[in-house]
Amino acid sequence: MTLIRRALHRFRQSQAGSVTVEFVICVPLVLAFLFSAADYGMVMIRKVFLDRAVDIAVRQVRLGNVNATQYDAFRQMICDNTFLIADCVNAMAVELRPVDTITWSGLDDPAQCVNRSADIAPVTAFVPGGVAQELMLIRVCAVVDPFISMTGLVLGMPDDGSGGFFLVSRAAFANEPA
Repeated sequence: MTLIRRALHRFRQSQAGSVTVEFVICVPLVLAFLFSAADYGMVMIRKVFLDRAVDIAVRQVRLGNVNATQYDAFRQMICDNTFLIADCVNAMAVELRPVDTITWSGLDDPAQCVNRSADIAPVTAFVPGGVAQELMLIRVCAVVDPFISMTGLVLGMPDDGSGGFFLVSRAAFANEPA
């Protein structure tokens, strides 16, 4: 019995391996923060390029280069000017609505996005060059996968249930008569 007590006492007093315990506790947390920061950085790069692509496409509408029958061309124009969004045309929904000047209501929340898990794409309207000048609101929602899927820590990003998250870009312009 004395031998066991002595061995347990030596084990409790030993300092060997104490740094290993701190390393095992701290390194996974530091790596999770590092990977989350890289993942969130990629989200922001995608968001900036989506905003830029929407602005370029809206400029083409304002210049009259896109008409009411070219919804697919408008969506393709957005996809051509952005990158890092896989299967862009099928992962993106575009909403374009006039602002009601009586109630000043525009697009309702939440954004209409493609549901990849049920393979549903929302129906939206796109009618540039109407009869009278209108203030138009446009909202583009793209469903994208995380860059590093093992972190799962892209904080504050709406999730679609299939492992992706929503990137939403908004713009406004005056729709002038054709």
